[in-house]
Amino acid sequence: MFTHMQIWRGIDRLAASHGHSPSGLAKLAGLDPTSFNKSKRHSPEGKPRWPSTESLSKVLAVTGATMSEFIALIGANDDTPVAQTFSKDEIARTAAEALISTESVLFNASKPFTLKSGKKSPVYIDCRRLISFVAERKALMDAGAQLLCAEVGPNNIDLLAGGETAGIPYSAFLAERLEKPMIYVRKQPKGYGRMAQIEGVLPETNAKGHAPRVVMIEDLQTDGGSKQIFIDALRAAGAEVKHTFVVFHYGIFPASTANMKALGVKLHALATWWDVLAVAKAKNYFDAATLESVEAFLNDPAKWQEKYD
Repeated sequence: MFTHMQIWRGIDRLAASHGHSPSGLAKLAGLDPTSFNKSKRHSPEGKPRWPSTESLSKVLAVTGATMSEFIALIGANDDTPVAQTFSKDEIARTAAEALISTESVLFNASKPFTLKSGKKSPVYIDCRRLISFVAERKALMDAGAQLLCAEVGPNNIDLLAGGETAGIPYSAFLAERLEKPMIYVRKQPKGYGRMAQIEGVLPETNAKGHAPRVVMIEDLQTDGGSKQIFIDALRAAGAEVKHTFVVFHYGIFPASTANMKALGVKLHALATWWDVLAVAKAKNYFDAATLESVEAFLNDPAKWQEKYD
């Protein structure tokens, strides 16, 4: 016999595992969007309200989940991450296709791009561009919410923090899906007013009386060096930061792994250059010479640049 709290926890986790809020899941199932709101789970007198069998049947049908899978979600420990609906490979492939179709990633071996460092590269990514494409953005943020639920667990997240500036919109999109508070972190304190470096409300403790658990959100990661500014600011303010999320991780610089280990955080990303290259090859998005040059660069950026120069 399951308790009232367990049944509702199962619905919350089912929603999160598909990248939805409870109200989003209700809407997807053709129910009143407020059906699963926390305010509706008890009567004004405080008596527990249970979801109807019809409502439960509809959400199972629309998500494709079986009753056994739903029961597994109910029975899992509060701190256990929920199961993924799609594999990481499927998420990476979807993300790579979205980045290519929106021209957020570009390949050009004959006229390489000049990076901020001044070095040349046959690949370029602009995750800021992605925010203008509604369908692709929605697919990636649904996948991001699912990834965080699966690998971190919604009950292990108190707030999401966007890094100035490119991480702010992605933090907002994910916070909405996960129904979590959001803050954002400046690269340095603003020079007036409260002199704040963290905007929004970062509580001193979470509901359990511990340091608030914050996931740092940015658009991409090359070697991870820029994360330290944001993570240091959050920790100095009393937050616990053990996870960071990016839409795109270069995945070609060993320093990235070393930097994350030194910072004591785990990186979660939707896709890397290797995922983009695999999709580009499979769908013949670029000519053979371009693909060959890009692969040579990804295998050894320094050697490619030396040869180009």
